[in-house]
Amino acid sequence: MQNFNFRVEQMINNNNNPAANQFIIEGEGKKIFQSYDSIIAIVDYNNKTIELGEDWNYSRTTGKHRNIFFYDYVNMSDLASADGIRKALKNGLCNGWTITLA
Repeated sequence: MQNFNFRVEQMINNNNNPAANQFIIEGEGKKIFQSYDSIIAIVDYNNKTIELGEDWNYSRTTGKHRNIFFYDYVNMSDLASADGIRKALKNGLCNGWTITLA
């Protein structure tokens, strides 16, 4: 069996409480945000890429947690809003990182 070095934790919201069904997966140079069963974003530190899942802007709640992910978990405040993400997607870049849709 292949050895994987991933760690899963429940996201902590702005009120410092665990956010139901919101998960941060970390390992092998990647940080992933999962909301329910959907992968919302994959940040690959090795390749300086950000891949957004098709549900990246699914709902207001998803957006709230996605913004927390980018602001608090990966320190990319430029992506901590839907407008910031749209701008980055239009350019294909954000602060030297390549950003794409899955």
